[in-house]
Amino acid sequence: MKNLKSLSACVLLTGLLFTSCQDDKVENDVVESIVSPIEIEGEIVQGSYIIMFDDKQIKSTSEQLVNKSFTDRASKAKSSRELAGESIKKINATLSVSDFDMNKVSAYYTSQFAGISVKDLSDQELVELSKNPSVASIHYDQIVPNPIDDVIEEEGDTKGSVANKFAQQTPCGIQNAGGFVDSSGADSWIWIIDTGIDLDHPDLNVVTNTDYARSFIGGTPDDCNGHGTHVAGSAAAINNGEGVVGVSAGAPVVPLRVFGCSGGASSSSILSALNHVGANDIAGDVVNMSLGGFAGSQCATSSPYRSVLLSLGNSNTRIALAAGNSSRDASTDSPACINGTNIYTVSSMTCTGGFSSFSNYGRSTVDVIATGSSVTSTWLNGGYRTISGTSMASPHVAGILHARNGAPLTAGSISFRGESYPVAVVRN
Repeated sequence: MKNLKSLSACVLLTGLLFTSCQDDKVENDVVESIVSPIEIEGEIVQGSYIIMFDDKQIKSTSEQLVNKSFTDRASKAKSSRELAGESIKKINATLSVSDFDMNKVSAYYTSQFAGISVKDLSDQELVELSKNPSVASIHYDQIVPNPIDDVIEEEGDTKGSVANKFAQQTPCGIQNAGGFVDSSGADSWIWIIDTGIDLDHPDLNVVTNTDYARSFIGGTPDDCNGHGTHVAGSAAAINNGEGVVGVSAGAPVVPLRVFGCSGGASSSSILSALNHVGANDIAGDVVNMSLGGFAGSQCATSSPYRSVLLSLGNSNTRIALAAGNSSRDASTDSPACINGTNIYTVSSMTCTGGFSSFSNYGRSTVDVIATGSSVTSTWLNGGYRTISGTSMASPHVAGILHARNGAPLTAGSISFRGESYPVAVVRN
């Protein structure tokens, strides 16, 4: 990552290329030299960037609250809002030094790092912003593919509806996870960063309070895609005698919608969702990110994803990450490749104990394995559906993390490519 403070006020140096500030035209390779990281995969949102500020000059709210312990969520949220307001004032004052057009700020990040996302920025404006002494790094905003596009449909399976209710079954993924735990009275939550959740699904305990349940793409956090609802069910479907049951049965699930009915999400929107978690979480909360990612450089250096996830984990919020469905080493994929305290990357196994053919692998990155093949869970319109993917494996671990209020236990392992992957369970 380029240290932007070292940039001259009049000359940008990239290899043997020099560009004078007097030039009206800014060459692409100069722009790329001040933006990091550049992912190998992923569509760049033209003119949109994520700016991280020097944490010694503008501290995150989590750093300022590090010595405080909150058991009451409303108190945590209130303290976060107050500190965030002060941080935003400092960010705005910092931007005024660069005579920056504040209308181009699309989001503020304050909970885990101090930063902003900006839109419609010209190359020259980007260069001018990079000279600001408080700017630590600049990153491309990119499109993350919609996770529903990466799951494997079960042949002959159709979307469920309220009309096809059935007596409660314990899906193979829950059985392989050691069964379920009643968490219906839990104060801690499972935050689902995804396509939303079917808000009135009778088999889910959905937090609908709009102080917490949010859409970061406009509209409501109600799911019109299905993926987020399916994820929520594996983590926490209610033990109510019908449909399915989740690992942490009846746990409150919070929809943070970053994907629409179709199409991708911007990484800046996902960061907004994570920022929201950091402003409202309490110890024992869990975040599930059954998201696609990029093959690229984010795990080799500092990045917004890395900063926010490491900070959340260090604050005792636990995170489950899908390893990815590309049948490759997960260490090449971000955010799956991020290792840290309370962060668990999850590969997929079959119901009968084989390694799923689609799953990413690699024990340097993957922490545990859970069932992701042929997973039956909740779906749109109060229904149920069977699909496959590491997206389906991750919420089993999210449920385990929540039910245990701690790391997963393991029971046995699955062998693949000469490595052993411990099977995550809620109890032995």
